Amino acid sequence: MYRIMARCLFHLAFTIGIAIVGNGSLPSPTEAGEETRLGLPVDCKLWQDCFVQQMPDIDPGPGTLDPLCGQATYEGHTGWDIRLRSLSDIAQDVPVIAVADGTISRIRDGVPDRIFDAANDDPRMGGRECGNGVVIDHQGALSSQYCHLKNGSLTVRPGMNVRRGERIGSIGSSGLAEFPHVHLSVRLDGKLVEPVTGKPLGDKAFSCGDLSGSLFDTGSRQALVEPAVAILDVGLADAPPELSNLVRTGGPPLATARSSSTVAWVWVINVDKGVRIRIKLVGPGEVTLIDHTTNALPRRKASYLAYVGRKAEVKTGTYHLTAEITNGEKKLGSKARSFSISE
Repeated sequence: MYRIMARCLFHLAFTIGIAIVGNGSLPSPTEAGEETRLGLPVDCKLWQDCFVQQMPDIDPGPGTLDPLCGQATYEGHTGWDIRLRSLSDIAQDVPVIAVADGTISRIRDGVPDRIFDAANDDPRMGGRECGNGVVIDHQGALSSQYCHLKNGSLTVRPGMNVRRGERIGSIGSSGLAEFPHVHLSVRLDGKLVEPVTGKPLGDKAFSCGDLSGSLFDTGSRQALVEPAVAILDVGLADAPPELSNLVRTGGPPLATARSSSTVAWVWVINVDKGVRIRIKLVGPGEVTLIDHTTNALPRRKASYLAYVGRKAEVKTGTYHLTAEITNGEKKLGSKARSFSISE
């Protein structure tokens, strides 16, 4: 059988400069109705078509901690990253939308989309790390910033008024982006705020898990606080895939009846230490071809690829692939797909 493969990615920060003038204060839960709270920055099915990859780092010291008491972040990260699977998916023009009513303050467009390779690419981008971006000023000296939008997708210009939910661009991969996503950060009087908790970033008294002061409406908050572990995709190929190719072009071609081997693969994100992945493949005639569980992960992985294969002639027919993530007795997620292989 093929060996299990893993790789950890995603550890870059993205910023553009903005200036907010005002004397604002965050509304309390009793002061702000649902209609005045923030909505999601994307118009897609969260955890089906788009996924939370990273959250702000609320640890004021050298450690890392996300606002939900997990590790879906990296040191100094300032926003929520909602991603697509691969660079090829930006062709779908998944909408990035305003989280609240406001006025467009600043924009940038014209930065090409690409996957930044931290090992080989120069991170110095002359202040364009955010890529194509938009800044919106809202009531109460609150502002929202959106980074890494698709090149040429911006639909707004400075001075325009926008309504909550109005499209401002599309999810892209411009600037310093290791995967296609929109990076949302929120500021009050120019100072960064963690929006799902409503607490200032860098506050030494910040404790994770307290959502009583959240700036998001109930539905958006509930969607964002779902467990960040997710199965991005599963597939059936004739050779082991490469993680770097998955994030660029998506899954490899389906195995064919001319293939001499079958490789079942699973691509997951935000898996913690101790997690195991079970991969089960049932072939034509309901014959179990593969039923393999990985060893427990020795450390957390932001992005992880597991695969297992068998050397044998591939027969025509229908194949059923199931992947399951577990940690001890707890089931964290699963995904199933069927594939039809013909001559």
